[in-house]
Amino acid sequence: MTDKRIYQNSTELMNLHGKPFYMNDFVDACLYGRLNLFLQGDTGSGKTQLAKDAMNYFGDKSMFILGRNDMDTRELFQQINLEKLRTGSSSQELKELTDKVNYNFFVVDELPNCVPAVRAQLFNLFDGFIEINGKPYAIGNGYSTGIATGNVGQKFTESNNDLGRALKDRMHVTLDTDYFSPNSHDTLEILSNSTNPRVEFSESADNDLEKILKANKEVSDSEIPFEKIIIANYLIHGLDYCEGGKSKRKMKEAWPNEITNHAQGSDESLVLPVSVRAGKSILRLSQAFDYLAREKGISKEEIEKEQFNSMMQAFKFVGAYSGILNELAVRENYNNDKYSAIDAVIQSTQNQFNEKSETLLTGLHMIQDKKISKKVLDLFDGRWGFMKDTLEGLVNAKNKTNENKIK
Repeated sequence: MTDKRIYQNSTELMNLHGKPFYMNDFVDACLYGRLNLFLQGDTGSGKTQLAKDAMNYFGDKSMFILGRNDMDTRELFQQINLEKLRTGSSSQELKELTDKVNYNFFVVDELPNCVPAVRAQLFNLFDGFIEINGKPYAIGNGYSTGIATGNVGQKFTESNNDLGRALKDRMHVTLDTDYFSPNSHDTLEILSNSTNPRVEFSESADNDLEKILKANKEVSDSEIPFEKIIIANYLIHGLDYCEGGKSKRKMKEAWPNEITNHAQGSDESLVLPVSVRAGKSILRLSQAFDYLAREKGISKEEIEKEQFNSMMQAFKFVGAYSGILNELAVRENYNNDKYSAIDAVIQSTQNQFNEKSETLLTGLHMIQDKKISKKVLDLFDGRWGFMKDTLEGLVNAKNKTNENKIK
């Protein structure tokens, strides 16, 4: 991406395919994947600057919105038609859409300051459309995404309310900027370059919108590897399993109090399964990570070797603040560090896949043979019981594809 960004941070968020990924890389991956990003952090941590830097990729096709309790997102996209006003048209006919409906990128600053009713209005905006008089209008001509910022959970702020899981699900990825704050070398350079304490506007970048649209198309159209599909299904269904065949989803508020397996290394009382929407976000973010890795010069072969790590890093940043963690367990066992808690889930997931690697390979061979084998399906039980339907579905899909080719 054009390097005209003001935000500086060389703290490593992760290492993937042998390359470090930084905060600006992470924002780029979200833009490539068309994933909404929520930046959470203390006042003055740079999250608004980071978001405004991203606006410049989109030139005049971006919008900055300050979160207010009196805002109405629909009014941002409408204007009064003066000609119809003179002819005495109805109130509904007076308003028409402005060209802002074609904007591709939105920043909502201090989102948690909004009351729940206003936050609910933002559901549609982050889902890529607006609703006016009962009619939906798509935003951005096929590409729209956004960044929101806030100080959720911080003391002595007006933003100590919770976002609510529905909106968190729509903010596909959450990043805690306090956890990955700039190091002393960064701050030395920042202070040396400017003593302006205000958020600064950098120059508009050239042609970055076209680059983002091209990257998004490639990420969206790229074939998802078999291993990634299995990992996503495990996070949706495998993490739902409790000892004795109980479902965490069906337990509802009884989870985690009724869980008896609190052994070290067990994730049954630590984490809920991810939603299908979150599963899609994890897959898309992982694909965007891989695309960015190719930009950094990593070979296709090296990327294919680290599909599990790519998915787990995506899970970490989609899942940590999505509401799936047992908050009490995080406070008592992980010093209230959600990323450390998710790392523990990742480790237990790694152990599960290591133990099941040979069985999964057998399942892959069954798919390649395009024949359903009860003997193979019976190898998957307990937490891995979901694989029976998964494998059957993949075999049937392959056979159907072949039938269509013959026709």
